[in-house]
Amino acid sequence: MRRHALAATALCLLSCQPVDPYSLWQEQPNDVIVFMSRADAPEGELYLLDKENNVTRLTTDSRHENNPALSPDGRRVAFQAGDESDMTTWEIYVLDIATGAETRLTSNGVIDAHPDWSPSGDRIVFGSFRDASGNPAPAADIWVMDTNGANAAALSPGPWEDNDPEWSPDGSTIAFKSTRNSQLPAREEIFIMDSDGSSVRRLTTTSGWQSDHDPSWSPSGEHIVFNRYEGTRPWTDITDPDTFRLRWRELSPWNAHRADLSGNVLRLSNVEHGGGLPTCSRDGTHVLFLRLDYILQDSVVVGAEHWFCLVEPDGSLPRRLIPADRHTPTLESYDW
Repeated sequence: MRRHALAATALCLLSCQPVDPYSLWQEQPNDVIVFMSRADAPEGELYLLDKENNVTRLTTDSRHENNPALSPDGRRVAFQAGDESDMTTWEIYVLDIATGAETRLTSNGVIDAHPDWSPSGDRIVFGSFRDASGNPAPAADIWVMDTNGANAAALSPGPWEDNDPEWSPDGSTIAFKSTRNSQLPAREEIFIMDSDGSSVRRLTTTSGWQSDHDPSWSPSGEHIVFNRYEGTRPWTDITDPDTFRLRWRELSPWNAHRADLSGNVLRLSNVEHGGGLPTCSRDGTHVLFLRLDYILQDSVVVGAEHWFCLVEPDGSLPRRLIPADRHTPTLESYDW
């Protein structure tokens, strides 16, 4: 009897120990997460979460910062920044994490956004609303430049929308979204091309008002994860706050998906509202995406909870990566 009592006591002591809410994050191979939040400034700033669970603010200014991309060596962050109310002021910047030194790479009077690094860390690919001659254009093209902003060149000149580029792990290929097949605004699909802009081929096929965004490569280069909009009206209607708040059912859901290089697509998330910006862990064992759960009052959206959701490569075992904190209500974009 006493042995059983001692065993029960020991079991209780073990099971009653507090669980570290950051333990799942600490198990991941990625060293940091860089993200954008409006917790301290309405226009949004960049922050860094490290493996000691410390959150460091990286930017302090009156600009809107977004779409951070970590360099391959983890020492720098490329991002877009400008006046949130005037997207023509959005330019590409690079920040040295250790020193805080910032370098502005573009200055064009057009939207420059969605930067990503080449695997060697010596080039940056991005989307820019200018044509091959550098003149303002109604749709974005894919551009590349050196990490100091020099030698900028258009990779995908044309009348369609090409944006959200990301380099493959071996540097040979760039994935991006495009309307070149649908020829309709808000009807993007995922394409890939050689890193010099040649051999463009379509990877995903959509229907209705479906639209694919934000492709990101697996470490092996065998898959691309991306975000698919599955609403019943153009996703661009989200930009009208009143339309979004009242007609959110028609503007949902967004879900994370995965495609192999033959175009076979697997849905990774099954959320009612929003799930996007999927990225693979450094070792390819997990996929992280940003989940949005709308806060409703009388069926009207009045806010949302934003949180990191970690899943297996097949979409199973969804788990919250880190606990809720003051950034949860306004977390918008990230890289790890």
